[in-house]
Amino acid sequence: MKRLARLLDIFVLAAALLVTLHWSTEEAWALQNEAGFIAMEPVSFYFHYGSRASWMELRSSEARLWYSFHAADRDSTARPLFVFFNGGPGSASSSGLMSMYTSRYTLDNRIESGGGDQYIPNPRSWTRLGNLLYIDARQTGFSYSLLANVADWDIRFREFNAQNFNSFLDGADFVRLLLRFLARHPELRSNPVVIVGESYGGARATVMLHLLLNYASYGDGTEMYQDPALATEIQAHLEAVFPEYQGQIVPPEVVARQFGHQILVQPTLSMGYQWEVTERLWSQPESVLYQIGREVGIPYDPRRYPDPFVFIEEAAGRDPYIYTRPAGWLNSFFANAGRLLRFTSQLSLVTGTDVTRIPELYASNRLSAYRLYDPDYDSEGRTAAGGDSLDELLFLRLSRLEEWLALVEPGDVESVFGPLQPWDRYFLGLNQEANWAFHFFNVAWVRGYEVNYRVPRFGRMFLKNVAHVRTFVTNAALDLVVYSEAIPPALARHTEILAGVRYEREQPAGAERTGQIVLEYRPDAYANLPAIGTRTIRFPVYATSCHAVSLTQPDDFNRDVVAWLAEAGLPDW
Repeated sequence: MKRLARLLDIFVLAAALLVTLHWSTEEAWALQNEAGFIAMEPVSFYFHYGSRASWMELRSSEARLWYSFHAADRDSTARPLFVFFNGGPGSASSSGLMSMYTSRYTLDNRIESGGGDQYIPNPRSWTRLGNLLYIDARQTGFSYSLLANVADWDIRFREFNAQNFNSFLDGADFVRLLLRFLARHPELRSNPVVIVGESYGGARATVMLHLLLNYASYGDGTEMYQDPALATEIQAHLEAVFPEYQGQIVPPEVVARQFGHQILVQPTLSMGYQWEVTERLWSQPESVLYQIGREVGIPYDPRRYPDPFVFIEEAAGRDPYIYTRPAGWLNSFFANAGRLLRFTSQLSLVTGTDVTRIPELYASNRLSAYRLYDPDYDSEGRTAAGGDSLDELLFLRLSRLEEWLALVEPGDVESVFGPLQPWDRYFLGLNQEANWAFHFFNVAWVRGYEVNYRVPRFGRMFLKNVAHVRTFVTNAALDLVVYSEAIPPALARHTEILAGVRYEREQPAGAERTGQIVLEYRPDAYANLPAIGTRTIRFPVYATSCHAVSLTQPDDFNRDVVAWLAEAGLPDW
């Protein structure tokens, strides 16, 4: 029986490779699909507020970050590179954007609540537009970190802190991986790069672009986050792409010739202001929460439900990611993708590669790997070792995912790659411990450094990026987690930068969907930039979409992106 199952897996993999070859011509495949890991060495960095006495020096763990590259259907070396990632923080891109109508294979959005036993061909694959690169963040998805004394619980616990989990290092990880990937593929090294981030991925995209556009300031002491090694690596890349700037700081408008486009799906931009505006909008008598209350026959009362998500999920039984569906609807898609990706045949199908040939997946090559600081959960939400401190219980009571409870993961990954140490996992759709490390146990945040993406610093960085980077932001009408109606007024709160914000709800010329945001910059917005004037953010409305727009309106989203990229100066294909 096992032999028959293995033969079936081989057949599925062979079929995937044949379909991939069918979609391409011999001429087009100058680039091949690939998947694997790019090593991140321990990085020394510091935060500061000017004086040497304010320095906080940190050093990250060694890590292996997972990537999956999907070559364009044709003319791959001449096409842009789209860099995809989800958010969380701690959410996997593999079970997110890669599995939801962007790559050649996808989950089936016609099957309710994410069911289905396999991936299906995607008629709207973005490989028709360009090359695709998916990245799983540190400790998320297939990515994992390495530690010499990995069996020591206390040492693992201490690694879940600011030295590995803050939004600046997170963005720096992605820039490092991107530059190293481009260096390995000289055919793509100078091609346009389009950043595609979802949810918290909006904050990560903001950091990535700010690092790239202002890289010298991250090595010379100007910015709060200092990462001299990254500044040097960016300089080397830019000198290779723009040799006329050899030995010079490359201006941001030149950097934007390569890194000048971003597509943000339900993003966190200036999230603190977004949430304040959202609360104000929801408090109005005719808001969406009162509408939901009338629909389910449970009147919404903010005094009874000070946390609106308790009302949405527990009282009304609705999914805050798509409030017309029952609670858990979207997460079921993520969970099913995580289940399927633990089958080597399905993972090979989606990535277009034979994943059994990736050495770093094998247990024998990851004896020092860790994903969790405490893997021993039982169904009562306590550790098997009996730990019951407040910080542990906060983690445990909020951890409901099957990966916390299963000692043996679903699928065949363990039988193919070997059994792992208890603190390791082959795949984590959501690493709750990583998520909490960004927010609640972060020593840099506690000491007053603005490393949390909810502070206004991130909105200011986003607005400075938009001065150089053409920007597309989705407006999903049914998403309450990132409430799109709050985005324009939240940006308008940055009066130190903007003189005004107009949300134009009419349909722009040549566009299928309504919506754009016009930013009017103050003449003195940035001391080191000339007067910017106005910038327009494309902000199309997706009337039936959830937080994951590519899942619920894939055709509309894809067509809008094609039209916008053509308008933004990339070739019309």
